[in-house]
Amino acid sequence: MTLKRWISAFLLVTLLILSHCVPKKNNDLVSDDFLFLYLLNSILNARELDCTFSPTSSDSLFNDQWHLYNYGQLGGTTGEDARVRSVWNQGYSGNQVIVSVVDDGIDLTHEDLKDNISISAKGLNLFNNSLFPSHAYSTSFHGSAVGGVIGARGGNGIGVRGAAPCSKLVGVNLLEKSTIYTSDEYRAMVNEMGKVYISNNSWGSPDEYGWLWPSSSLWQQGINEGISSGRGGLGTVYLWAAGNGANGASVSTPLLVDNANYDGQANYYGVMAIGGIGQNGMKASYSEEGANLWVVAHTQGNSATAYTTAITTTDAAGVFGLNAGGTSGDYSFSNYTRRFNGTSSATPLAAGVVALLLSKYPSLTWRDVRELVAYSARQNDIGDTDWATNGAGLQVNHKYGFGAIDAEQLLLRASSWTPITTPQRVETMSAVNYGTAIPDNNVIGVSVMYPVSSSISYIEYVDVEITTGHTYFPELGIVVTSPNGMTQSVLAEPHACANPATNSGCTFGSTTIAAMTGSSTYRFGIARTLGENPNGNWTIRVYDGGVGDTGTIQTVRMKIYGR
Repeated sequence: MTLKRWISAFLLVTLLILSHCVPKKNNDLVSDDFLFLYLLNSILNARELDCTFSPTSSDSLFNDQWHLYNYGQLGGTTGEDARVRSVWNQGYSGNQVIVSVVDDGIDLTHEDLKDNISISAKGLNLFNNSLFPSHAYSTSFHGSAVGGVIGARGGNGIGVRGAAPCSKLVGVNLLEKSTIYTSDEYRAMVNEMGKVYISNNSWGSPDEYGWLWPSSSLWQQGINEGISSGRGGLGTVYLWAAGNGANGASVSTPLLVDNANYDGQANYYGVMAIGGIGQNGMKASYSEEGANLWVVAHTQGNSATAYTTAITTTDAAGVFGLNAGGTSGDYSFSNYTRRFNGTSSATPLAAGVVALLLSKYPSLTWRDVRELVAYSARQNDIGDTDWATNGAGLQVNHKYGFGAIDAEQLLLRASSWTPITTPQRVETMSAVNYGTAIPDNNVIGVSVMYPVSSSISYIEYVDVEITTGHTYFPELGIVVTSPNGMTQSVLAEPHACANPATNSGCTFGSTTIAAMTGSSTYRFGIARTLGENPNGNWTIRVYDGGVGDTGTIQTVRMKIYGR
């Protein structure tokens, strides 16, 4: 027997002895059973425990989970859901797929989560520098709610089920830190990236400021490492909440504030930005639009005048979390809540659907997954006037991206998918200097041409860097038209703005891109030109929707990702 096997045998015997120690106290954060399985599995480097799930089995609150099966039971539109049931009926429920929940921790002992906590991938608690990402604060619940939407254990006769009820969850407690450093963001993105299939991120820049929030280079490095080296080189799939800051007023009298493109994480090429739609299939008033939006998923929406039914999921157990037991009309039993909402709940629903896909087709790369999600998305809210056909024949919408994620169509499309084998090419074009004045208070504005000549013939994503010293960025509109003349991408619109440093209105005459970001250049992202040929003249139109502030289009530079 080799030395390594002797050591493993010794540790195994030691753990078997330790497994008979006194059971955990009720207030212990981590159960002895979980710790024992985790340590044993780490030593033996075994796979996750297999899980089986029968769609006809019982979960007591499943009827309230309209986002998984909507037959109009709570006033919604029949069939307006994630279309997961047919996939479950095929026998796919996320088995062996590990999903990272980057959030404020996760309740490792929750009755509906504990059996789906990964025992092969290590958690990370950046709040207390441990391996156990439990909630530290009594008010924390968000990560547990997210985890439930993705992978609450199905068919156990209690509570709820996730979209992928056999997927495995690994928590990363990032958000309980009072100060989050860029190094923390990096560690959160790469934690256990060799094992993590999907990284769910229901967080991002602050909402309802109308401010520009560029992403850090270290965070970008983490994403780049994840998509290039994660999952044995297949790439970790990153999903990002598009944001809840679109509406700064009420449902009936909205006030435009945020766009998903103002968030430099949600508009990065390595992530899929996820927006939110309600049980009627229409955009939730708070869900941010953007040319970077990939798809939408279901969450609490609204009618013309009021919010509608939210999402039922797991809550931090006991009196902790969102529901202390009957809180604000919530369930009388406090381990669950029916009040989860926002793109925070839409994103994990999409993550759960992707987990279903990867449980059947685990060899798909991150690029395959992105395009399959786009090509299989369902055109929701068909009457919306923003729907357009891009140059590759895809339906696109600033509110909905490529449409609503659809598990049934996603797996159907994957069944005949030709894997992407061509390496991704990334070509940064030269910056073009214009120095062109932007007419004041003129909605027509000024247009400049940006020529692209590259070896890429199929766009996967586009970055547009715009440099301007305009003295009040929030009154600018920016529209980019691709060379075919068919696809217009709105990068910015005149909008309300508040300074996050003062929580008061932005100052006319001095709210430049540089004042917001530290640089007079900001990078926007475009998803909606997927499949188009980038070569030819792009048109960048910039207009000014207010009086008094002025500036010029100084430079434009584009980066094309594709093949």
